Amino acid sequence: MTIAASLIEEIIATHFDPHAGSAYWLEREKQLGLDAKKEITSCEAFHLLGPMDPEALRTRPLLDFIPKRFHHELPSMILAETGGTTGAPIRRVYRPSEFSAAFVDSWKRAADLRDFPRSGNWLFVGPSGPHVIGQSARAMARSLGSLEPFSVDCDVRWIKRQGAGSLGFTLYLDHVLDQALNVLRTQNIEVLFITPPLLLALADRMTAEERQCIRGIHLGGMALTAADSETIRHRLFPQAVVLPGYGNSLLGVLFEHAPPLPGESPTYVVDDPALWLQLVSWQAKAPEQAPDLTVTLNPGQRGRVVAHRLDASFLLLNMVERDTACYALSTDEGNNRAITAVAPILPMITGKSEGVY
Repeated sequence: MTIAASLIEEIIATHFDPHAGSAYWLEREKQLGLDAKKEITSCEAFHLLGPMDPEALRTRPLLDFIPKRFHHELPSMILAETGGTTGAPIRRVYRPSEFSAAFVDSWKRAADLRDFPRSGNWLFVGPSGPHVIGQSARAMARSLGSLEPFSVDCDVRWIKRQGAGSLGFTLYLDHVLDQALNVLRTQNIEVLFITPPLLLALADRMTAEERQCIRGIHLGGMALTAADSETIRHRLFPQAVVLPGYGNSLLGVLFEHAPPLPGESPTYVVDDPALWLQLVSWQAKAPEQAPDLTVTLNPGQRGRVVAHRLDASFLLLNMVERDTACYALSTDEGNNRAITAVAPILPMITGKSEGVY
């Protein structure tokens, strides 16, 4: 699923307005000698702006990316920040309606399709501020009629600095899991929002009876492998509706609409009108090399994820991600609406370990 021409026209006009647009994009337009409002009229033209510069996102003032016409709305905007897996954090904002579209609306559609449990107590094990995922966890739980989640905070940047299996890693993991078990054993928890490695570690410390009480699990933050998917769904938590998602703080989240067949990886459906995930060819031996943005791969071909999100408050085009994936085969709504077999490009991971979130 690509982005409608009408939305592209609206968002490009907003960010490239010479008087009320965003400073970063106006500078980029001048550097490239483009007339964005005339030339960027479809997804096929996004490549004309070149890859998004992650260093600019990391180092430039946030206001440079927000159109001037919306600066008066800053008190109502939601600030999001990445976990720093591939380097220093990147920040962006969402207007409330954009935040809902990116993190909640697709969730509610997927939850309805999967008959995800409603009204029960949630436990969220993951980062709170400055990461937007904590805010989305609260909104997701409330959207299904639940109290905001009980929570255990994770300092994802600290855990990424610890070598896998090191004393620091082990002590921090014990600290997080002890807190999670305290909530599980004092509150009536029915839903978990957690990463795959944290869930596997937590399951080892739960009794079979405690695992049977979990009716819903949302997995996020890290890629879910086919093997872990089967272990979690069929051996550890057979009574739970397991609904994984793929995304990040910058782009929002897309969700699984149907469980995978045995041995298959989860498939994530793009049903957000402002989001397009493009898969392009890449060099495994040189992941730092800019990919060719002009060619979109076909279903079944593995490619580098390039993300595009068009919001009035913040424009992300040609954001080259740290993951590879394949377009899922589709017979009902076109080819480019779902991705599967998501895997991180490990040389892109900075620090001593990928961590647990």
